[in-house]
Amino acid sequence: MTNAHYTARSSNDKTGSVAGTTISSDSCPDSCALKYRIDAAGNRKAGPCYAKHGPISWHWNKVDSGARGDNYRDTLDNLRKLPRSRLIRHKFAGDDPHDDGAVIESDYLYKVECTGRNPHIDYTHHEPTPHNLAVWKAGRARGFVQNLSADNLVDADAKYSTGFPVTVVLPMDAPKVSYTPHGRKIVACPAESANIQCVDCKLCASERPYIIGFRAHGTMKKSLSVSLSGV
Repeated sequence: MTNAHYTARSSNDKTGSVAGTTISSDSCPDSCALKYRIDAAGNRKAGPCYAKHGPISWHWNKVDSGARGDNYRDTLDNLRKLPRSRLIRHKFAGDDPHDDGAVIESDYLYKVECTGRNPHIDYTHHEPTPHNLAVWKAGRARGFVQNLSADNLVDADAKYSTGFPVTVVLPMDAPKVSYTPHGRKIVACPAESANIQCVDCKLCASERPYIIGFRAHGTMKKSLSVSLSGV
């Protein structure tokens, strides 16, 4: 069963004082390129996902074990109590509950309902299958902004064609503005180079005519950056 943890006020330097959730790692789809890596011996190891390494991984492991958090829906109920102006950062780590890659519609729409009219930031690595697109469109009809996370520039082009907002991971040395192979504009996350936090920026909380890029970060950022160079 998917477990979740609620944070009333984040102390994260990048996000600022936002409310948010962390979802157990069973929610992450195998389609996420950051989930696993294969070592030289052919063994599957934790991938370069920032949440699998460093301090946040300690918190995530406790959510996985049940030492922190509660069941998924009881955790989301906390969001209903927030002031309308409070920014919600869904899924500091983790993704949406799913059944073999198919987002569970009832759980997803429950999240949308609990979010209400609050500004929110939400990313997913689930694939834009016909089923998932239908679920996301149902959320969009209720005012929910769903960002699709892309693993590289080619993937970003493909996901942008769905009509949903897209974010993509970039090499560490990526410029502030770049373009996909199909000429779509990518704007690097402002918080990475300016004195601004998510709580004030809110670009990811809105529909927009460009892709937002996140330069490789976390303890494995160098190896991730190398793998992304030239992609």
